[in-house]
Amino acid sequence: MVDTSTILSDAIAFPRLSANDLALLRPLAESCAFEDGETVFRAGQAELDLFVVESGAIEILNPSDGNRSVVTHGPGQFAGDIDLLTRRPVIVSGVARGRTQLLRVPGPRLREFLNRLPSLAETMLIAAQERRRLLNATGAVGMKVVGPGKCRDTMLVREFLSKNFVPFIWRDSAFGEGQKLMAEWGSPKRSPVIEFSDGRRLINPTLRELAASAGVWRNCPPGPVDLAIIGAGPAGMAAAVYAASEGVSTIVLDRLGPGGQAGGSSKIENFMGFPSGLSGTDLATRSVLQMLKFGANMVAPVIVERIDPVPAPEEGHLLHLDCGTELRARTVLIAAGVGWRKLDAVEAERFESAGIHYACTSVEAVLYDSQDVAVVGGGNSAGQAAMYLAECCRTRTVHLLIRSRLGPAMSDYLVGRIRATANILVHEGEAIASVQGGRRLEGVTLHSGKVLSLSAVFVFIGAEPGCEWLPQTIARDKLGYILTGIDAKQSGHWPLKDREPCPLETTIPGILAAGDIRAGSTKRVGFAVGDGSLAVTCVHKLTAIRS
Repeated sequence: MVDTSTILSDAIAFPRLSANDLALLRPLAESCAFEDGETVFRAGQAELDLFVVESGAIEILNPSDGNRSVVTHGPGQFAGDIDLLTRRPVIVSGVARGRTQLLRVPGPRLREFLNRLPSLAETMLIAAQERRRLLNATGAVGMKVVGPGKCRDTMLVREFLSKNFVPFIWRDSAFGEGQKLMAEWGSPKRSPVIEFSDGRRLINPTLRELAASAGVWRNCPPGPVDLAIIGAGPAGMAAAVYAASEGVSTIVLDRLGPGGQAGGSSKIENFMGFPSGLSGTDLATRSVLQMLKFGANMVAPVIVERIDPVPAPEEGHLLHLDCGTELRARTVLIAAGVGWRKLDAVEAERFESAGIHYACTSVEAVLYDSQDVAVVGGGNSAGQAAMYLAECCRTRTVHLLIRSRLGPAMSDYLVGRIRATANILVHEGEAIASVQGGRRLEGVTLHSGKVLSLSAVFVFIGAEPGCEWLPQTIARDKLGYILTGIDAKQSGHWPLKDREPCPLETTIPGILAAGDIRAGSTKRVGFAVGDGSLAVTCVHKLTAIRS
């Protein structure tokens, strides 16, 4: 029987451009030729150009899998995936097969190509995303990460690479191939160990060291920029896409990578335009590619340590970054989101990232195949996590622990699914009192006295704004969320007499807030995206006022 899904996937991932398409592309490209067996590009090469085959072929080889052949691009096809846009080191190599004539679009002209030829750009962007999905699905591409699965340092590395869509192969150092690799590498006393395709290794690196070696890190320019966005969740990314598409010089800063809280969701089903839902990772990937297409910049991992507001907003606020850069921005958007509340249970802190998690994606779930787990919380994030864990392993029991009852804080469609899923056991009016285990989490005791044998607990129990680092002159409500617009004015701390604040402007002129961190916002992806687009309207208004 023919697998129609594979045929459809191949058609999306490996389109063939027509003669008319190639004619449109030629004015932006250079012609070049390679002899049979000659390397067109090599794994690890950054700032890759776009290569389109006119005659001959390019065979794609995977160095992480013994240079096994991945695919061969023939006439009318192009080489590359999302790294064409991210400008990161390419993860595969390309070799000419037969005498090969190519059209080469230089990296600096890629944005021009994407914006001048939108039909071709759409084909390429969709193909690039599907190619990366197919490569990741092989489980045999990218750098090697070896370390204990239920270990904070290993989890942080895996989360960072996953958030920044850097392909990697993870092996648990306690078992099989992971154990063998650690022995081959001299049994280092610290972990995780990361090995790159060129043989370089890092042992328990800082995120900045890892980002630099993986090609993720970009030195932050000092500016000035029109708009600096702090936080790469849905609000921040929406603002970046809209701002950059309208010619506003834009930079996005995040402590970890794109996605925000939404990036920790296994599936988002109530976001308009995606009836079958999409994962937080998919949303982040699409947003970043869209942002880069229009020319915005992103820097991660980086922390904004403080903001120095200036008396004259046209001079630009000064952002002090932990990488040592002082970035000047005419307008600042705070879209830093919120942090999940920690589980208030005896011994809970000891098991963080070693059985207790505040996100539920494939990065965390893969650690607990065929093992019983619990999800704590009564909102949509908890409901989606429970469904994801129940569906990806039908033999496990997922205990859903809700302090009150199932329903009031969760969408009806999720409540119905949970009730109908045989391997989800709902505990209403329950909470965790203590956590037990040796080196790994082994069980929990509930306030009722009931004991559950578990391997993991996924916690979604509400969130708190992390605003402590912001200037004290930014007014907050009694819960610590940032006041904006009319609320900022009514707080009594708005300093200007000649104008009112913009709808998202804080009590410091020229500093905006959007998304979950803003007082009065609805904690939903769609609302955050709307806030991000409204922020760009505010940027234009502030620019007009300064002019």
